[in-house]
Amino acid sequence: MFTHTSDHFDAIYEYAKQAINDDLAYMDCTPHEEMKQERREMKESKYRNQDKKETLELFERMYKGEDAVKEYCLRIRIPTSFWPKNSAMRDPVIFRMNKETSHHRTGTKYKAYPTYVLLCWSA
Repeated sequence: MFTHTSDHFDAIYEYAKQAINDDLAYMDCTPHEEMKQERREMKESKYRNQDKKETLELFERMYKGEDAVKEYCLRIRIPTSFWPKNSAMRDPVIFRMNKETSHHRTGTKYKAYPTYVLLCWSA
């Protein structure tokens, strides 16, 4: 069977909300270069312990495409004791806003998209 990830965006969105409700994800607006440095130094983001109610509110706003939260991304919260030596996998980004570029299958219906990291984990 041949499918497209975009066929499942609504379900993936619900899984992301469940991760937030299970306190497994948080919204982060750390600039990209600073996030890379924190990962290299094995430092936690200052947003890592964000309340899940606030996380869910910010995620919903990002998903709707609100400009006020365009710098945010959703990151999965991996216990620091499990952080791998590969620093790129420390609390990876799993959702990010992109409303400027039209999706080749869904057009402008969605304003935030799951990242490749999330899609590979869920496959």
